[in-house]
Amino acid sequence: MTESESKIKNKTTGAWASLLKSLPTLLVLGVMGAGWMAMHHINSGGHSELIEDEFVKLTQVDHLLLPEGKVQAGKFGSEPVTTQEVRHEHTVPGRLRYDQTKHVDVKAPIDGIVTELVVSPGDLVKKGDLVAVIRSPEIGRARVEILKRQKDRDIAQQLLDRESKIATNLNRFIEMLDEGQSVDVIEDAFSDLALGNYRRQILSAYSRMRLADELVAKVRPLVESGSVSGRTVREREGERQLAETEYRTARDEASFEIDKSVMKAKADLTEAESQLSLAWQSLETLLGYAIEDGVKASMDDDAGATLEVRAPFDGSVESRTFAPNERVVRGDSLIVLANTDSLWVEANIRESDWPAVALRPGVAVEVTVPAIEGQAFPATVKYFGREVQANTNSVPLVAEIDNRSGILRPGMFVRVTVPMGDARQALSVRPKSLLQHENEQFVFVQTDAGAFKKVDVETGKTSDQWVEVKSGLSPGQLVVTDGAFLLKSELLLQGEGE
Repeated sequence: MTESESKIKNKTTGAWASLLKSLPTLLVLGVMGAGWMAMHHINSGGHSELIEDEFVKLTQVDHLLLPEGKVQAGKFGSEPVTTQEVRHEHTVPGRLRYDQTKHVDVKAPIDGIVTELVVSPGDLVKKGDLVAVIRSPEIGRARVEILKRQKDRDIAQQLLDRESKIATNLNRFIEMLDEGQSVDVIEDAFSDLALGNYRRQILSAYSRMRLADELVAKVRPLVESGSVSGRTVREREGERQLAETEYRTARDEASFEIDKSVMKAKADLTEAESQLSLAWQSLETLLGYAIEDGVKASMDDDAGATLEVRAPFDGSVESRTFAPNERVVRGDSLIVLANTDSLWVEANIRESDWPAVALRPGVAVEVTVPAIEGQAFPATVKYFGREVQANTNSVPLVAEIDNRSGILRPGMFVRVTVPMGDARQALSVRPKSLLQHENEQFVFVQTDAGAFKKVDVETGKTSDQWVEVKSGLSPGQLVVTDGAFLLKSELLLQGEGE
C-alpha cells in the first residue's frame, strides 16, 4: 500500500468514527422535533376540532330535564315574558360639586376693622346668625341717612293724615251748610274737629248769605204794605244773590284746595318713602345682603358705625381668613360658607352618548359612588350646557342630588347612569335571564316542572331592569331568572356527555 492510499484510509476511518460519536445527539434532536410537530398539531387543528365538536353538541342539545332533587337544590325562579317600558341607559363618569347657589364666599362689603369674628371652620350656622362685626365710618353715614329719611317719611305721613282728616271733616261741614243748618248748630257740631282755615272762610260767607236771606224775608211784607219801595227789595235780593255766590265760591275753592293738599301730601309721602328705600338699598349694598323688615324696624339712633355681617343661609363654615382687629378692604373674603344638603353632579356627555342631550330638566338619573358600595342615589337633571367644548367634544350635564344625610362629599368620583333616547314599549326579560356562549345570546324557557328549553334571542335596548327581546320569545312564556347560569352549566355537561 502506498503512502497516499494509507492517508486516505485513515481519513475515512476518522469520519466514520466522528459520525458514530454524534449519532446519539442526532437521534435526540430527531425525537424532539417529532414531539414538537405532534404537539403543534394537537394545539392547532386537533384542539379547534374539539371546541367545534363541543359547540356543535351544545347547539344541538337545547332541552334539559332535571330530576326533582336538582330542581329543589337549584331554587330556580321564572317570570313570564311581558311588555315593558324600555329605555337604553348609559353610565358616564362624573364628580360631586358644591351647589353653587349654596356655596358663598362671604366678603367684606366695606373698608374697616374687624372687631369680632365669631365663627371658625367647621361651625354650623343658621341663616341670619352673626358671623363678624366690622367698624366703618361709611356704615355710620349710611345709617344717619336712613334715620333722616325715616324722619322725613314720618312727617310726610303726619301731614297726609292731617290733610285727609280735614278733607273728610270739610265734606261733612259743607253737607250741613247745604242742608241750611244754623251757624250755631254747625259750630257746635265741628267745635272739636279740624277744618283748618276753611272754617272761617266758608262760615263767614255762609253767615252773610243767611243774613241776606233774613233781610229779604223781612222787607217783602213791608213792600206789600207800601212802607218800603220795590227798589229796596230788589237791592236786598241782589245782595242776597251776591252773598250766595260768595258762599258757593268759598265752598268750591275750599274743596279744591283740600283735594290739592291731600294729593300733595300723598306725593310728598311717596317721595319720602322712595328716599328712605334708596337709603336702605345703599346700606344693603354695603352689607351685601337684604335686611329683613323686623331688623329695619328695630334700628335706632344708637346703631353707630358698626356693621354686623350675618350668614345668608344655613350652612357650615368651610374656611376663615381674618382674625379680630385686622383691617379689611372691600372685597376681602371673611369666610366661605357652604350648605351641602344638596350637591351638584357634574358629568360630560360625549359624542357617543349624544342621545342623552335630549334629556330635559327634571328627568331622574341614578348616581353610584365607588367609595360607597351597594347604594345608589337618585338625582334630577338641572340643566345641560349649551356650548360644546372643543377639546373634549362634549357638553356638561349638571344634576342635583339630595345630601341631607351628609354621606356624600364634594369632590367624590361618581358614575352617572343616564337614559339614552326615548322610552318605548317592548317585549322584555330580566337582565339576569340573558346568557351568552360563543357570541350567541339565549335564555331558558321553562316548559314543565323540571323541563327547560334553550332559546336563542336577539336583544335590543337595555336598562337596569329590563332587556328588550326583538325575536325568539312570545308573550307569556316563562323565562328562567334565578338559576339560569346553573342550567347553562348543566347544558354544557350534557353536551359533553353526548
